[in-house]
Amino acid sequence: MHVETGQINQQERRVRTGLLAGTVLCLVASGGILWWRYGGAVFNDLVLSTLAWCF
Repeated sequence: MHVETGQINQQERRVRTGLLAGTVLCLVASGGILWWRYGGAVFNDLVLSTLAWCF
């Protein structure tokens, strides 16, 4: 059975796009849940702690 290279590349591109979209969706959903649960304080603390690690 012969599978053309074009089909494999197209399938890989679809898988990569799907995984990337799933990753972005998970990040947005987790951020939304944190915002809903704790409000902006979580993100302020996250930004401040990140800046503290940088300096």
